[in-house]
Amino acid sequence: MEDDEVDVKIFENLIARGQKALQDDEPERALGLLRRALALWRGPALSNIPAGDVLTGRIVHLEELRIRGLQLRIEAEIRLGRQRDAIPELSELVNEYPLNEWFHGQLISALNHSGRRAEALQAYRTLHRILDRELGLEPSPELQRLQLAVLNPPSSPHSPVRRFPVQRDHRTATAV
Repeated sequence: MEDDEVDVKIFENLIARGQKALQDDEPERALGLLRRALALWRGPALSNIPAGDVLTGRIVHLEELRIRGLQLRIEAEIRLGRQRDAIPELSELVNEYPLNEWFHGQLISALNHSGRRAEALQAYRTLHRILDRELGLEPSPELQRLQLAVLNPPSSPHSPVRRFPVQRDHRTATAV
């Protein structure tokens, strides 16, 4: 069987191409590639095969890659100015992955960008409570800066809103 005939290889290839398109500042192209990749996902990875130690590692890798694909797709949508449209999905993702600071940061930023400052601050407080209760940690410095940006909005209504950058490692992309 050829690599382009196996969904996992197609998925990995589309994610890589979508990430490259974002790096090349082509969000519309990236969005199409990432949507195609995520459409291949039909439930838990390799759920029809009994998991051993090796397969469990592969399942974790694929789940992290799926989360990365979601992050990249959301980043593409945000670059295209669709922050408000991302809020419902981001709300679901922070519930599904409560320790993933990237999803929380995007939700806070999208709420703030949509003029929903009080909700953005509540989302930050929720994250702070989760991290403190579960891990005894404070939110990352980036998230703390984002909170300050919500508390102290730019003086001009036309000032650009800082996006919370795509997380470059998988430390916060772990399923709970």
